[in-house]
Amino acid sequence: MNAVDGSSHVPQVGFASELEEELPSLLVLILDTSPLGWGAQSPPISLHDAVASLLIFVNSHLALNHSNEAAVIASHTNCIKYLYPVAGEDYGASAPKSTATSGTESSEEMITNGQSNGDNGTLNDASMYRQFRVVNESVMKQLDLLLLGTSASDIEHNGTISDTTLISGALSTALAYINRLVGGVNDNGPKVRARIMVVSVCSDLASQYVPIMNCIFAAQKMKVPIDICKIGNDTVFLQQAADTTGGVYMHLEHPRGMIQYLMTAFLPDRALRKHLVIPTQSSIDFRAACFCHNRIVDIGYVCNICLSIYCQPPADGSCAICDTIFDPKELADLLKKPVVVTTNVPKNKAKKKKKKDSDATPNFTPGP
Repeated sequence: MNAVDGSSHVPQVGFASELEEELPSLLVLILDTSPLGWGAQSPPISLHDAVASLLIFVNSHLALNHSNEAAVIASHTNCIKYLYPVAGEDYGASAPKSTATSGTESSEEMITNGQSNGDNGTLNDASMYRQFRVVNESVMKQLDLLLLGTSASDIEHNGTISDTTLISGALSTALAYINRLVGGVNDNGPKVRARIMVVSVCSDLASQYVPIMNCIFAAQKMKVPIDICKIGNDTVFLQQAADTTGGVYMHLEHPRGMIQYLMTAFLPDRALRKHLVIPTQSSIDFRAACFCHNRIVDIGYVCNICLSIYCQPPADGSCAICDTIFDPKELADLLKKPVVVTTNVPKNKAKKKKKKDSDATPNFTPGP
């Protein structure tokens, strides 16, 4: 699709910077599929409508360049599942390649193969671009299997129903997929630009603070931006992920217009964002979660050896992570309560002063 402009006939001596921007792009989409999270967001937008908008967004990403690739990962309550591509699935002509630049089949050949093969599916349309149809069918099929296999015990945590999701596992899986597909950076530079986009509906999970931060630092080192599309309440950790990696964080005020947010804010690649006015975060919450009770704290205590965060000084006087023994005098100063200074005034003097003030006050009825 990107070869119809005739750019291959243009002399490529003075267009080095333009050619660098034509690198293929890999999009790894992480979809939060927590049933309780989407149940709370059902009045503004349902999971079915959100998935329909996301499929249009993924197809638009693939249409920008015939070498672009995409992957969709579901972050469920108790597992991580690939929605596309799926291991063991035969995608025919549009199967994922080992590298993002190995696709050579034209769109006309793919459409012809789709007409001749006659694949059975919910979106079996000969007029649809074959790769679009393959992605749509795979995502819908695997998502149905995931939701149908979810029981009531899967969404219970310690006897109570909670909107948990394995977002840290999904981020680590996405980074591993990018590292395997891209293959690192050689002397000639990267062969593909990769980015991660997270569609989140759940609140912050303080128990996943450490693995989430590890994924954030790994993505920053790999130069992989993390975009956040947030539905529902704002999250602290995902704000830090977008800010640290140079991604886009957007809280959808009107989730029913999700497709417009996706096309305007998240579709441009990181190479094109420098030419556009991308929405930025006005305020970023840099709070952390303590290691002792997994609570988000405003003011905490940090171990000077392993940088572990505590909401209060440890009772045993040692770090629970690195077993460092703290100075008892320092702990005593930290646990020392503030001293309240009170002025001791005799009661008889206070009564006399009060009586004297009452005698000085004139007692009469004011006239007009």
